Amino acid sequence: MPGIFAARRALRAGSALSLVGLLSLATTLSATADPNPVYPSKAQVDHAKAAVAGTAGRVSSLDAQYASASAQLSQVQDDAAAAAEAFNGARYALDQATAESAAAQKRSAAAQKIADSASLEVRRYAATVYQQGGSFGELEAYLNSDGPQDMIDKASALEAVGDARSRSLQRADATSIVAGTMRRQAAQAQAAQAKAAKAAESARNAAQARADDAQAAATRIQHEQASLVAQLATLRKTSVSLERQRQDGLAAAAVARAAAAEAAKQARLAQERARAARTAAAKKAAEQAAARAAAEADRQRAAAAAAEAAAKAAQTVKNNRPKPRPSSSTPPPPRPSNPTPPPPAPADPTPAPPPPPSSGGVTAVIAYAQAQLGKPYQWGAEGPSSFDCSGLTLRAWQQAGVFLPHYTGAQYAQTQRVAISDLQPGDLVFYGSSGETSHHVGLYVGGGQMIEAPHAGAVVRYASIYRSDLLPFGGRP
Repeated sequence: MPGIFAARRALRAGSALSLVGLLSLATTLSATADPNPVYPSKAQVDHAKAAVAGTAGRVSSLDAQYASASAQLSQVQDDAAAAAEAFNGARYALDQATAESAAAQKRSAAAQKIADSASLEVRRYAATVYQQGGSFGELEAYLNSDGPQDMIDKASALEAVGDARSRSLQRADATSIVAGTMRRQAAQAQAAQAKAAKAAESARNAAQARADDAQAAATRIQHEQASLVAQLATLRKTSVSLERQRQDGLAAAAVARAAAAEAAKQARLAQERARAARTAAAKKAAEQAAARAAAEADRQRAAAAAAEAAAKAAQTVKNNRPKPRPSSSTPPPPRPSNPTPPPPAPADPTPAPPPPPSSGGVTAVIAYAQAQLGKPYQWGAEGPSSFDCSGLTLRAWQQAGVFLPHYTGAQYAQTQRVAISDLQPGDLVFYGSSGETSHHVGLYVGGGQMIEAPHAGAVVRYASIYRSDLLPFGGRP
């Protein structure tokens, strides 16, 4: 018990000492506090605000520089892909020129063979005349005849031979002319082939140069963007990784906004086409109805005129007949005329879009394209390890037995037109100023998405079809 009381006394004493210490500290702080505290001046506040605003402005400027670098990189890559597709077009033209040159050479050889045969026949005829001593052999029919009738018979036979020889000469002349024409056409085709080969070589060099420029630009721009990201991370007091994710998110949002704008544009175009189709249908239906009404009016007028003429004729006959005796029988009522059948309903003037390909074929096409996802873009390539845009679509459609050229313009020309609003999976979508000069193509898979081989530095991927240079009509193989 005494120990407990001692502990309590010690605790009370410590508490009292602590309270005294706190009071002393408070007194000391009160004594040392500045009775007139100093607040930041307006200039200091303005300077701080300016610093914050300057940081925000610097961040905004760096964001703009990053976006501009991304747009520049995208443009360089698109230009390189367009140059590659121009090479595909030049190569396609060379293939056509080569085939035409071979066909022209074949036609020329066949024509020359016919001309040589006709020329040989003429040479044989000339040798025969020479062996007979010139034209004396022909006069011998007149000099050595046994009488008038024999002379007439020999002259007739000689005339027949002369006509045959004349036809031989004419045939030789004609075949020689044809052979000459074929030779000139073959020479022209060969010259066109040489020109196409030179153009293809030039296009190949241009495509390679664009690809090299794009690679150099991509390296430079990516270094520039890495520096921008580091500066932004410092200013925002975040990590480089987070800042890069932020920039990627901003870029994706910009792409999404552009795609939404293009989708809205395509929807407006579809509405305009539908409105125009309805207007054209209504106009055609009105014209057909007016034509039917006019025809019906003409028929009615003709029927009325015929009835009037029949009535006049009947009245004339009646007036010239003696009056019949009264009879209790009632004449039968007149038989009604045959009713006019109603006119046929007008045909639907709106043409139906081309039917989609068979589902089995499209399934194989899309499955092939999906199997290529992640493979690198390579200009001029058509598989199996790399692709460019038209190389991917041609290989995909080969799975359904459809053979397309390795060129976007030719793929556009060899497919049926389908409005973007009517696309079906497996259809092709094109990009550029026109279908014939399009520089990119993708394989539509539904839901506004396509599989594409976009450009150097990228891989086969899914992407939205909606871009600013999307053409309003796709292609259905």
